[in-house]
Amino acid sequence: MNNHDYGHHASGYRNPEPGEPSRGFMRRLVFWGVVLTVCLIWVMTHAGCAHPLGNTAASLVGFGFVPLRLVCLVLAEAGVE
Repeated sequence: MNNHDYGHHASGYRNPEPGEPSRGFMRRLVFWGVVLTVCLIWVMTHAGCAHPLGNTAASLVGFGFVPLRLVCLVLAEAGVE
């Protein structure tokens, strides 16, 4: 049994096919989705209202930085420069 039989190297890493997402894409996508969810939950809770600086930081991250990062991540995966 070799690379041709299994389709990947013995280490488990294989190069993605042209239509597949790159390695780590889904991990980064899920991570930034969780960050977005946590920020939105913080803004909508009483704790967010009680701490204006934390609310401002969560709003900046949740409504500005994370969506921009997600758009850049998806466009980079699609090959758009």
